Order: sequence, then structure tokens, then C-alpha cells
Amino acid sequence: MKSKKIALINLGCPKNLVDAEEILGRVANSGSTICQYPEDAEVLIVNTCGFIEDSKKESIDTILKAAKLKEDAQCKKLIVTGCLAQRYPKELQKEIAEIDHVVGLKDFDRLTDLSGSNHKRGKNHSIQRCDDWRNRIRLTPRHYAYLRISDGCDNCCSYCAIPGIRGKFYSRTMENILEEARQMACEGVKEINIISQDTTSYGIDLYGKQQLHILLEKLSEIRGIEWIRLLYTHPRHFYPKLIQVISRQDKICKYIDLPIQHINDTILEKMGRGVTHAHIESLIDDLRRHIPRLFLRTSVIVGFPGETEEHSAELLEFVKTAQFERLGAFTYSKEDGTPAASFKKQISKKVKDQRLKEIMLAQQRIILEKHKNLVGDSVPVIVDEKDEENGGWLGRTYGDAPDVDSKVIIQENHLKVGDIKNMIIAETIGYDLVGTCIKS
Repeated sequence: MKSKKIALINLGCPKNLVDAEEILGRVANSGSTICQYPEDAEVLIVNTCGFIEDSKKESIDTILKAAKLKEDAQCKKLIVTGCLAQRYPKELQKEIAEIDHVVGLKDFDRLTDLSGSNHKRGKNHSIQRCDDWRNRIRLTPRHYAYLRISDGCDNCCSYCAIPGIRGKFYSRTMENILEEARQMACEGVKEINIISQDTTSYGIDLYGKQQLHILLEKLSEIRGIEWIRLLYTHPRHFYPKLIQVISRQDKICKYIDLPIQHINDTILEKMGRGVTHAHIESLIDDLRRHIPRLFLRTSVIVGFPGETEEHSAELLEFVKTAQFERLGAFTYSKEDGTPAASFKKQISKKVKDQRLKEIMLAQQRIILEKHKNLVGDSVPVIVDEKDEENGGWLGRTYGDAPDVDSKVIIQENHLKVGDIKNMIIAETIGYDLVGTCIKS
């Protein structure tokens, strides 16, 4: 039987990207041919995001564009999966007639059958989704990868739909994670980016206590892995041993992604974050005191229901005072099925947009000043790709995660992708840096 040609369009965060890599691995292992371009595929899989309103709109637009390929190209079947499919399966099937199948996050096994792959899965094929890494087809460049250590979430923040989409928190075994990391190292991966819905809670369900510090120690022992980056930490779940390990281990990037979401005590309580202004301030002080040259990334939400001008001003002032090296800001999105959707005093779009603008302008000034202070410093940089537009190369400092943070423009010839070099920051261009290699 001729193998099916399958293409996948992926949307959303790195956690979705890992889902997409596992999906591709399953269908390829079942006898299908993976196409680079959707126009060439007989079966098209759209892996959607459904976290907030903007991501839902992007997912719907992408599905509609994919549906057109059933008219204009050789596509015979359209399958929709991912977070939006998990959240609104009946609605999608009803509203978009071109969709042949809607597959939720817990039903990835069905994709091999629904896509028409040649080889049927055996009786023992079913496996916890985020443990299914052996056939994973990585979509990142060869030198870096995302390592998912757990999935699901038990935090139940009042604004967030993720627990309803991804289910309860569960950790992968440490042995399984380390086996995957060793395989990554064998494949040439130098930078591991650790992801989860809440990385700081790792192990509490399996081992009865937090074990992220132990996992980081063991990952640091793997030959070939040179950078380990920690994403999606929760300020309520940070603990002293974790700070000590990050400070002590050279391979762990001095970069922490710490979403605070807000700083006012009233808003934090309504959000269900389980922390206070004082706790967040104390944690940041501890992190900066114990981890030299730390790059601290955060995210904040403006316009949460009931946020007053005073609450907003407190957040803005804290952003100015805390001096985060990296920051993402978002307007509150009213999500179906979340407690906050029914809260009184919802904020108008105009007010939310104005508060977002104020935060972003303040952060812009902070980043530009911090980058100016980096000029003349020596900083480790990883080389990501050729700079086709300007010649030379593009890379990132240890303080920059893939896709979301700043880049380093490198005017050098004798480099290759995956090199990690100490570079002098020569100047800044907007949010980006210009680096030159230190001559040995």
C-alpha cells in the first residue's frame, strides 16, 4: 500500500511544539511520509493553540486556510488537534464542515489510524503522551531542543483555562527524562530548554516532594549538553535548594523565566496565584543576591477584572523598580469556563490597551538601558543561524531563550551553527546586540 503524505501546521507555545514533534514521530513511525509543505500533503494536521482569545482566532484562521487546500490542492483529509480541539471539539466539527476529524490531547494514538497510515499500532502502543519521545521528530535546529518534564497543572489560577485543557499535573519519571536528554546529546543538542506548565513543581506527585534541583544536577552531568535553561517557573513554588543548584552549576543558564502576572495583593488573590507582593519582592531579591549576572524574565497581565488605576500604577511602578531583563505583557483575556470570566468589573479594551502600552514603554526603556550597559562586556553566545540578510551570523546570549528574546548579530566568518563562544558586545541595534568573538 502506498504511504500517505502528511503535513503538520503547528501553532502556540513550546509545549505545543513538543506535542507536534511527538505527533510527527507517531505518524512517520506508522508508515506515512512527512511533507514539508501543506500544499503537497494528502492529509493535513493542524495542531492548534486555544489559550487566550488571540490564539483561538489565529487557530481558526489557520484551520480555514487549511480547509481551502481541500479545494485547491491534493489534500483529501483535514484533522484538527491540540488545545483548541481539546477545548471545543463539538463546536469545531459543527462550524467548519471541511474538518474530517477533531482529536483531543489525550487521543494522539488515534492520529495514526485517522491519517490512514499503513501500519496499525499494536496492543502495547498506548503510552503517556509526554513520555512518548523515542520516535519524536524534532522541529528545532539541531543544536537546541525543548525537554518537557511534566504536563498538566494543579494551580487553578482564576483566569487560566489550561487545567481544563491539559488536565491534572503529572511528572515524567526522572529516568525517562534523563534517557531522553542523553539521546538529545548524542544527536548534537547543546542547549536544553526545560518546559512544563509549572517546572518548579516537578516531582511532587511522583516522589512526594519537589525534585527539580535533583533533576538539574543529573542533567548537568550529561556530556555534550552545555546550556540548561529553565522556563515556566512559578514564584509560589521556588525553594532554596533550587536557587543553590542554579547558582552552583555552570551549565545552568543564569536565566529564569518567572511569570509573576501581577504585583498588587488584591489582584494576586483574585487571580489565585498564592503569593503576595512581599513574597515576590523577597524572592527576586534572593535570586539576584545568590545568582550573579542573572537574566530574569517575567510576564504580567494588565486589565484583570477589578483592576483599579491604583492597582495598575502599583504594577507599573514595580516593573520600573524590579528592572526585569526580559518581560512579556498581555491584556487580560476573558476565557470560557474560568472563574474570572464571571468576575464583576470587567475592564474595557481601551483601558486594557492603554495600560499595556504604559508597561511596554517602561520596559522598553529598561531593556535599552540594560543593553547599553552590556556594551564592552564579555558574554557567552550560542550561534543559531546564518544571517542571510546582512551576512555573518545570528545568535543568543545565555540570557535569551529561543524565539522570544533578543538576538546577537555576529559579524564573523569562521563560525558554525551550535558554536558557543565568549563574545564582546560591541553595540546595540534596537532590542538586539552586536557581538564580536574574542580572539584567542
